Amino acid sequence: IAIPFRDKNLWGLSDTLGKIVVKPFAKEIKDFLINEDGAFDSRYVIKTNKTYYVIDRNKKVYLPELNTYDSIKLKSNHPNHFWVYKKGLVGLFHKNKEIIPCLYEKVVLTYNDSYIVKKGQVLGLINSLGKLIIPMEYLDISQSWEKNDYENPKFVWIAKGMLVEKNFYDSKIVKKDNDYGSDLKMSTIDVIEEKEVDRKTEALLLKKYDAVQIYSNSIAYVTKNGKKGIVDIFNQEEIIYPIYEEVITYRNKDKKTVYKVKHNGKYGLIQAGNKTILNCEFDAIDYDGVIVKDSKRGMIVLNTIYPYIEPKYNTIKEIKNIKVKDDWWFGLFEVTTEKGKGLVGENGVEFFKD
Repeated sequence: IAIPFRDKNLWGLSDTLGKIVVKPFAKEIKDFLINEDGAFDSRYVIKTNKTYYVIDRNKKVYLPELNTYDSIKLKSNHPNHFWVYKKGLVGLFHKNKEIIPCLYEKVVLTYNDSYIVKKGQVLGLINSLGKLIIPMEYLDISQSWEKNDYENPKFVWIAKGMLVEKNFYDSKIVKKDNDYGSDLKMSTIDVIEEKEVDRKTEALLLKKYDAVQIYSNSIAYVTKNGKKGIVDIFNQEEIIYPIYEEVITYRNKDKKTVYKVKHNGKYGLIQAGNKTILNCEFDAIDYDGVIVKDSKRGMIVLNTIYPYIEPKYNTIKEIKNIKVKDDWWFGLFEVTTEKGKGLVGENGVEFFKD
């Protein structure tokens, strides 16, 4: 894994611990794809004073610097296709050449290594050789799934206009069975038998607390002397002590509920059993994990072995999750400081030097 690393005004690459693997050389790295499972070598969009180009971590060039594009974008499922832009219109660069000029409002990779292109309200289709085989005059273009068409040695497209429907034919690109899409597997839903809450249980709780609100037939939000907590209604145990100004269900960590609590005007995170995840010292904790303290921002990543990212940035947002192992995706965040942008890993490592 090679992550963009900024050293003052230049960008290079480092590993997940911040060790430099490619010395800083670029004015800016605008976009990148990280290698997953060895499927491809990573891609990086490099910005110069005049243009953009694309390389891998070994600086092998995939889209040369000598071009007139205004910007280049990458897509994670297509590491060798580069969407190129000029004067607000998009084209496509693939296999060392521009196969679609920047003439369209949208270019979408579809079946048979072909591309649906849009201009205004109409669509056309460009095949794998870069030839416009369906003219720009239709409202819908799709593969024909009729049995005879599907078994046709040619690839059959159906193009539909306002009052017309027409078939178009192209050479069929031989693909492996799993090249398009994947089998959908139904997820298993654990069905938990709900236990009916006896009114006597609620009445019993009201003898001890000023207010009781039953939640999910298993816990109760309780209030005592103006402070809030949570009680397991079956064993009457206070899983969150009633000492907080606010108690809100937040998210899950290790398949257990995490609660956002407010104490003395500051927010923290805890789990049942009064297990502290974050001390109550933050001005705000957003649902997306952003933590705020003294107008600076950090991040709490719940399902990780690392502590939180300290709140010392002007802004922070998650931009990528990089697969390291089957059960571990490494979170990468874009931050801003007074001196510019940089990247920070979920391990707190800063991939920049100001």
